[in-house]
Amino acid sequence: MKNKLTLTGANKLFFAFAGVFLVYQLVMGAVLGTAVYDHMYTIVLINEFAIAAFVIVYCLVKRIDFKETFRLNKLGLVPALLIIVTAVPALFAATMFNNIIVYFLQFIGDIPSQGLPVPNTPAELLVGIAIIGIAPGVCEELMHRGFLLKAYERRGSYKAVVIVSILFGIFHFDITNLLGPIFLGLIIGYYVVRTDSIFAGILAHFLNNALAEVLQYINRGNVRPENITLTAVELMGVITIGIPSLLFTVGLLFAFKKVTEGRAVIIPPISKTRQDVKAVLTHWPVIAVLVLYVLMAMLYIFSIAIARLMGI
Repeated sequence: MKNKLTLTGANKLFFAFAGVFLVYQLVMGAVLGTAVYDHMYTIVLINEFAIAAFVIVYCLVKRIDFKETFRLNKLGLVPALLIIVTAVPALFAATMFNNIIVYFLQFIGDIPSQGLPVPNTPAELLVGIAIIGIAPGVCEELMHRGFLLKAYERRGSYKAVVIVSILFGIFHFDITNLLGPIFLGLIIGYYVVRTDSIFAGILAHFLNNALAEVLQYINRGNVRPENITLTAVELMGVITIGIPSLLFTVGLLFAFKKVTEGRAVIIPPISKTRQDVKAVLTHWPVIAVLVLYVLMAMLYIFSIAIARLMGI
């Protein structure tokens, strides 16, 4: 007999992985130093396979129903096409949100450029899409829109989408890459609950990362700066593109809702929002992850501030 996924178990696993992930990142940074960027693809693959391994092993040990938990159902052609069309404006909107944080952080200290390897040839582009697009698209979706979304869905489908999108943003442990993933997590989670298919999330996640790789390839001739800087004029340019993209994305989501009518099985909320917030924030694994995130964010802000003061 298959067992049901519990919210407590899901939160504990998320905390366990967050702890392992942070230790792994710190060790790699200490051992490799700046050479860590030369091994970025390898590090990404290890991260992603570890995510999938944590989730799959847990479900096997606990005898949890894979098909139900991971929504292994067909996506459908029309929803897939809408996801593809929405990918570009959604990426531009997410980029706007991230750049807003970057703009204000740069007044505290210099923000190091932390980009992935830039593909310079079609072959390198394909490798980048495979590693940055496919691996996270599958592995991270198993964790978030599969495992965590199903666990939180007992509080209501749409509330689960919001909660998991926030956890998805925190999961990256990067204050400069917080709002973008939360925004994308909302969209991807919506796709999954409306279609009842994890493949909707995998497709959307893959497209976002693959498009980012393609944009890097297109701009490969530009020299990557040592630090990220953004003027007020540049920020306004980003917002000028981002706001229409956001509105276009919202319009496409309404269309997505229409084409998935009769297919989505939406679980109603069981409590008021205040009670949901209290229930989530009083659970020790969530508290622990939030504390880790805040500490890492404070450490990052402190480090860039000190570096500027010392002229490093």
